[in-house]
Amino acid sequence: MKKLAKAKAWAVALVVALGLALTLPQHTQAQVRLDLRDADLRSFVEIVAEATGRNYVLDPAVRGTVTVLAPGELTPDELYEVFLSVLELNRLTIIEGVGSDRIVNMNNARELAPGTPLGNADAAYETRIIELKNIQPQEVLEVVRPLLPAEAVISVVPGSNLIILSDRGQNHRRIAALIRRLDKPADNPIEMIRLRNAQAAEVLQVVQAMNIVPEGASVTVDRRSNALVISGPEDLRQQVRTLAGRLDAQQNSTVSTAIGLNYAEATALADIILRSLQSETPTEAQGQIHIVPEPQTNSLLITAPQDRIDDIQGMVRYLDRRPTQVLVEAVIFEMTVEGFSDLTAQFGGIMNQAIVGGAQFTLQGRPNLTSLVSSIVNGEVIDAGNGGIVAGVPRNGDHGIAGFLAAVATQQSTRLLSTPSIMTLNNREAEIVVAQNVPFVTGSYTSTGDGSAPENPFQTVERQDVGLTLAVTPQINADRTVKMVISQEVSNLTRNTSASGGEITSKRAISTTVLVRDGNVVMLGGLLENGSGSAAQRVPGLSKIPLIGGLFRGKNASKNQRVLLVLLRPQVVSSDAEAKKLTRALAREAKAASLAVAPLDDGAYPRTPQGSFPFDGADLNQPFDAGFVDDIAQSRNFPPLPTRLQFRSGN
Repeated sequence: MKKLAKAKAWAVALVVALGLALTLPQHTQAQVRLDLRDADLRSFVEIVAEATGRNYVLDPAVRGTVTVLAPGELTPDELYEVFLSVLELNRLTIIEGVGSDRIVNMNNARELAPGTPLGNADAAYETRIIELKNIQPQEVLEVVRPLLPAEAVISVVPGSNLIILSDRGQNHRRIAALIRRLDKPADNPIEMIRLRNAQAAEVLQVVQAMNIVPEGASVTVDRRSNALVISGPEDLRQQVRTLAGRLDAQQNSTVSTAIGLNYAEATALADIILRSLQSETPTEAQGQIHIVPEPQTNSLLITAPQDRIDDIQGMVRYLDRRPTQVLVEAVIFEMTVEGFSDLTAQFGGIMNQAIVGGAQFTLQGRPNLTSLVSSIVNGEVIDAGNGGIVAGVPRNGDHGIAGFLAAVATQQSTRLLSTPSIMTLNNREAEIVVAQNVPFVTGSYTSTGDGSAPENPFQTVERQDVGLTLAVTPQINADRTVKMVISQEVSNLTRNTSASGGEITSKRAISTTVLVRDGNVVMLGGLLENGSGSAAQRVPGLSKIPLIGGLFRGKNASKNQRVLLVLLRPQVVSSDAEAKKLTRALAREAKAASLAVAPLDDGAYPRTPQGSFPFDGADLNQPFDAGFVDDIAQSRNFPPLPTRLQFRSGN
């Protein structure tokens, strides 16, 4: 195929040469007709050299094929233009010289020494220096580089406005024309900035020291109007405008403002901010800052320098945030079981109203035989204690045999369950008291006059709460753990009287500080008590006789068990939605509990009143007496109560 293409190219060249020699005069340019298909590039160079009369030296790397279809005839100049196009498509260029031109690869052209161009300057590969006057070289590179072939080289001379371009002459002409259009003086607007407090000359020194004025721009001073005159791009004018505004600010100017608070207390917040500013600002600036709390509207009146007012307002906005609430639920469970058993047998002989022999015992809860006989002889009421009793006493009480047998077994249990709940703000103490206010006599005095009747008697009485008391101060930490200072007390009346008088009360109290995560349950304290005891009295020897030995001994035994647990669970309430959800849940539980303990109404007279919880937990926003007054009004055909108030938004 290569031999065939080469032969064809030579045939075309022979036709061209014959046409030039036979048909045209010597003073007329030859006309060439090209019809090359996949011809060897070197053969095409020979054709161009014979047609134009120019000498070419080919680089060994010049290889390739060419296809040129020219139906019309071409002059040598037109043929040379086609030749240059073929070289450009094959990434080749011409380096012109005196006697011959070199055809080389464009990648190697920049490494070769240029010759003396004699022919077409647009065809030669050369290096030119382009000088810029109004535009920065880097801006030109960003625009021109995408328009150059990959083999072209363009660079900037550091510290100058010169660009070096190595490329074909035709590209030089195109790029130079583009740079001339770009390198025009910029029509920068002129802006004047007037200063009120600072001196324009001093501000200009600061601007020049910052070295932000580019080449071609300028910043000057107009002393008559104390202003800066700027000529340059928009970014320069914006920088100078911002810098001049800050330097021209009057540092000692003060402003006043009023800030209404939503959650914080004005007096406490003013003290906190002032103490914070005392540690940050100099002494001179402290005298210019005044924060006055206004309790009636819960507002802060602030007077401070202009440069400090934003910082103070930021601190106020940060501290005046909605406080978090804590719902504290406690469970107090106490169960007590007391058991007592007693078996006592006593007897004795009576002579002349005195016991002369027998067996008697003195045990807890039981009288002895002597006291019983004395009560009978004196006609007093006999109290032999609880349980079963078998007793016998002589009729006349002077002589005979008296005796009694007593046995008892008792068991008493008490169960107490309290579930107090209380909601409070973060770091605020809250207390709930559910108790009876019981009077206790602490002293008495009676003065006796001349007569038998006392004069001016009086007693001192102290009232104390007997019941449940819960005091808690929660602190919510960043990781949603709650630190609580707790004081809890549960007391009740025991229905027992002390020897000095007055009823005995039972008290359980806890004072502690705990740390628990939101929603978790913690045990504050507990007690598990298991006690037992017994007392026995007997007659030695006789008490061990089979069958009848029981008549000569007495015994009682007791056993006590107590369980006390105090549990607590905090729940952090951060929003109105959470508070509403908890309230509804507790309302539903209270509704169910009230229905469970309500007495049943059998329909007979008198009717049993229904006193259930008025809310069902679904809708708490209703009149508080809707569950009582409204039912009575409807049963008596009175108009019902009005519904809760509703407000519509808008005009």
